[in-house]
Amino acid sequence: MTLDEARAHLGVTPAATVDEIRDAFRRQARALHPDLHPEANPVDRARLGREFHNAREARDILVRYTGDPLRRPAPDRPHPQPSTPRRPAPAEPTRANRAAPPPRVTMRFDEFVAWTDAAGFGTGVRSPRHVDWTRIIVWSTLGLVIVGLVAGAITYSTLI
Repeated sequence: MTLDEARAHLGVTPAATVDEIRDAFRRQARALHPDLHPEANPVDRARLGREFHNAREARDILVRYTGDPLRRPAPDRPHPQPSTPRRPAPAEPTRANRAAPPPRVTMRFDEFVAWTDAAGFGTGVRSPRHVDWTRIIVWSTLGLVIVGLVAGAITYSTLI
């Protein structure tokens, strides 16, 4: 569907704004939506459905090309081709740009501790009855492994 066909389908002028296009679509939708005509026979409902789909497509095309000035087609081109927006050229480095240090992406340990305490991960947030079972289990297991290794080393050294 070309821009002229879309404008003709919705009945808007080439100078229509996005709001005018949407209002025209709403008027068309009120007249064409198949659910608003439950008494119509199936053939008429199918025709209304196709016309409603065409109105929706016309609205989408017009809003896309009216709202984005980079996508407006040239006046001599009959069929609009969407163009990708061009990226602006990189700015020349100025004294202010060169003097600015790059953003820091790491965090010092004291900053991390302050952040975790502020986020609620510190000990001050927990109730006094809180028991950290994970730490108890990990340190107990580590202690048992160390005791077992030491006992095994002592036993091994006495056998030699």
